[in-house]
Amino acid sequence: MSASNESALSRQEIHARAAHWRERRDRPDWNEQDQKELDVWLSESPAYAVAYLRVDSVWNRADRLNALRSPDSQPTTEATQTSKGSAVIKIVAMLAIVMLSAGGASYYYLQQPKQQTYTTTIGGHETLSLDDGSQIELNTDTVLRVSYNSNRRTVFLDKGEAYFQIAHNAARPFDVLAGNHRILDLGTKFLVRRDDDRLEVALTEGRAQLEELADAERHRTILAPGDVASAVAGAVSVKRKSRQALMGELGWRNGMLLFRDASIAQVVEELNRYNRKKLVVVDPGVARLTIGANIPTNGVEAFTRVAHEVFGLHAVNRGDEIVISR
Repeated sequence: MSASNESALSRQEIHARAAHWRERRDRPDWNEQDQKELDVWLSESPAYAVAYLRVDSVWNRADRLNALRSPDSQPTTEATQTSKGSAVIKIVAMLAIVMLSAGGASYYYLQQPKQQTYTTTIGGHETLSLDDGSQIELNTDTVLRVSYNSNRRTVFLDKGEAYFQIAHNAARPFDVLAGNHRILDLGTKFLVRRDDDRLEVALTEGRAQLEELADAERHRTILAPGDVASAVAGAVSVKRKSRQALMGELGWRNGMLLFRDASIAQVVEELNRYNRKKLVVVDPGVARLTIGANIPTNGVEAFTRVAHEVFGLHAVNRGDEIVISR
């Protein structure tokens, strides 16, 4: 089979699955667990979300056309309706593909989410101004995808850290998907940081809802200003921080990192996020020393001077590393 045939087959399978989900959604027994499973599937790939929106558009148009038919032409038995169910799914899935590939459905394209990917390099910082008045600031080494349509605004934080200032619109929800978690805006300014094994959400203004998509109980945590939620290994904990402490965590927006009673290990870990030349501490005793300082995000050399002046530590350059020791 050629690569193009494999691609076409994959596209058809995705649309068939999307049509199956759309048909299920109209069933009277559709419940929260079904919605959770759909949300998880949609979050697995942008292609799934796009395919679902295409199918949903075709499905809704078919419903409108069906409503215009005369009563005599409508199927009258449940058996007749059931026998045509799988055929309808296939037809809607194929129509969604044809409408895209034919190039003649400008209406259809207008219904699709506008998705764009934004990235920052190590030490990078970028501010996005969205068409709804919202702003997103990307911190160092971040990958973020924005997907908008007329009904919903969705952002995928694939890695890194971003600060959101959202123009709230109840008729057009805004949510952030980060791994298996979703943050739903309820009129909010909030910070989201996604590391390999940990997600942190800090709310500075308004309200936000945090939920785990893979949680069968679909537990929701409502956050208020000052709340910092940490999600690790399927568990979510919330602690309170002062406004001053939260503003300190946002110092990177102005190119500064603010440390208060932080260990040398914590300072080194944070500075290494912003710089290609890495700091290394091999002595556990040195790593446990605590310090308070305001250091530029690119201030590796500044930190080594502070460490020398305050603790008498030494810094040795070794290629791409600076080794800190007594």
